Amino acid sequence: MIACPHCRTIMPGRIVNTAKLHRCPDCLAKVRADLFNAFYRPIGQPATGVPVAAQGQAECFYHPGKKAMVPCAACGRLLCSLCEVSFDGHSLCMGCLQAGRSKRRIENLENSRLLYDSLALYLALWPMVLFFLTLVTAPAVIYVVLRYWNAPASLLPRTRYRFVLALLVAIVQLAGWVIFFVWLLTR
Repeated sequence: MIACPHCRTIMPGRIVNTAKLHRCPDCLAKVRADLFNAFYRPIGQPATGVPVAAQGQAECFYHPGKKAMVPCAACGRLLCSLCEVSFDGHSLCMGCLQAGRSKRRIENLENSRLLYDSLALYLALWPMVLFFLTLVTAPAVIYVVLRYWNAPASLLPRTRYRFVLALLVAIVQLAGWVIFFVWLLTR
């Protein structure tokens, strides 16, 4: 059972591992529940690794005395059930997973995302220092907002207020240019 961290109300099971924020039925706080597989393991069955039963059996590289279950797909080190990390259909050790993350060698491991909402907001606000640049950047802001509205926002949940703010600033900038050009033509 998962409890709301704010009011301790038991949350429904359908919200677990959905990668979305859900409202608590009592306090209406936004809650995201992500559980590791170990949560579902019955109590009393800790993953301790299997001890080596016979002389000459392969041992874990990181835990001598524990039976090796699989080799690491990247470096070939033998791993016990404690050390094995299944990622993208491969068994990796933590060292290779960390090295792949830091050197960006693992293709499907997402380290960061471009925050398009922040990009759109900066693109709308920074050119206001040199106001004539807004003639070019305001349409670019509208394009970025419309193009990336449904793109994954961040590794952590975010609202779209930056997109909305950038869109409003760009519309105001374009309206200002339209008014300026109409004023020039009617002079």
